[in-house]
Amino acid sequence: MFKSFKIIAVVVASVLAIIVPTQQVSAASVGGKCSRAGILGGSASNPLICTKVGKKLKWQKAPALPTQTSPVATTATTVATVATVPVATTSGASGLRTIGECPTARFPNLSGSVGAGSGYAKPSISVSCTDSVVTVSSNNMIGYTFVAKTPHSLAAQSYTWKIARNPAVAASPTSIGGATPTMGTLGFTTTGLAIYGATEGPYPASAPYGDPNYNGLLDTCGGHAGPGNAYHNHVLYQVAACNLNNLAVLGYAIDGFPIYGPTACLNVACTSTGTVRSGYTKIGDPAKNVWSAYSYTASSDALVLDACNGRTQPDGSYGYHAVMSFPYILGCLKGTATVQAGAAAEPMPAMTNNAGQSSGVRSSSASPLLAKEGLSVYCVVNSLN
Repeated sequence: MFKSFKIIAVVVASVLAIIVPTQQVSAASVGGKCSRAGILGGSASNPLICTKVGKKLKWQKAPALPTQTSPVATTATTVATVATVPVATTSGASGLRTIGECPTARFPNLSGSVGAGSGYAKPSISVSCTDSVVTVSSNNMIGYTFVAKTPHSLAAQSYTWKIARNPAVAASPTSIGGATPTMGTLGFTTTGLAIYGATEGPYPASAPYGDPNYNGLLDTCGGHAGPGNAYHNHVLYQVAACNLNNLAVLGYAIDGFPIYGPTACLNVACTSTGTVRSGYTKIGDPAKNVWSAYSYTASSDALVLDACNGRTQPDGSYGYHAVMSFPYILGCLKGTATVQAGAAAEPMPAMTNNAGQSSGVRSSSASPLLAKEGLSVYCVVNSLN
């Protein structure tokens, strides 16, 4: 019997294409208790994922698995006098990008994905490059079934992000936390979705700037819809259902540095790998003011990430790593962020409280917080032409 169970577990794990080494498949049922957020269970026909619901961990149905196809058809342009940099392979659970690459091959083809559901637009992404700038345009639509976790709906957006093709580490990092955390887009996934920090806005007043993952506000791919019905990720699940399996790069921060998964290369050839982890320790209640609920401690361990949740890679380049604990994706910005334009530059709209009530009907005592809610790193960084 033990042998049969082992075979079943291996088959299910293969179907779900899990790349996080610590995730495992086990017997489970919807609504049942589970041990750790992010682990997968159930069966190939009924995949489940352990999700925080309120203060408890429960099994929830995972999004349907899409059919993965070849990389998305994109365009890449360079100045005639500059040779095109070869694109690194995206095969395997992890790998280093080629420094200065035009990352067209990093973006998967989502034409075969299930999409958000009937009546929703399918994902649409395009990528192009000059010798100094990477431009990514997206309608910010998910490629998996939409599950409402907030009072907001889901609607297509018109985002165009520009990042440095050859990013550099800044003299000092840019903070995205503190008493009034940065709200709004801090990066984007290779599936064309906005990435936010590890916090929500100042509502409800009893728990301002709380951790949306800790508070059970995220779907099984680590995101939800916010004001303006715009979807965004606070956490990245590297599983097939979320279209982020088997990719060396999961996204990019607005300073141009790549975002890898938790499996890190320990040599340039990436023949040796390890699982990185956050250097933050919980010292308070993440349900509110999440940045004061964690403390960072530097470590000489090569697998412990720095305060920005990244590390210097074996080839000398820098990269962030998405993990399953605070700050999940970004702890600060290691490089110099690019000033965005259009919809991608707009500060996050005014939040609503948990009952869906407009912030405009809140008491005037909340006004100072509301005024700071849209603060963004965009106002303190340089622009790219």
